[in-house]
Amino acid sequence: MPVLSTNDAAKKLAAAVAVAGPTALAEIHSELFPAKAVAVLPPVGDLVRHVRDGLEPEEIVDLWNVVYPADRNVWYDEETKTIHYNEWSPEYAE
Repeated sequence: MPVLSTNDAAKKLAAAVAVAGPTALAEIHSELFPAKAVAVLPPVGDLVRHVRDGLEPEEIVDLWNVVYPADRNVWYDEETKTIHYNEWSPEYAE
């Protein structure tokens, strides 16, 4: 059950954005700026800087699902101010 501080999660996302290909960058840009359709993506450095320094915890969770689609159960814990992912979720009996 990986747990990261929001700062560490943003750094991990920023590192992935820095090496993302053009298709992934387009998806990342769309997630970050859904109202801003662009023909030409901004420089990768601008996206990396925005991810590293400008995201709220809920935005980190949303972007995590785009950058790391294989990860499951990604959520923000307000009490500990941490991002959790790939945690086992118990099935509830009905």
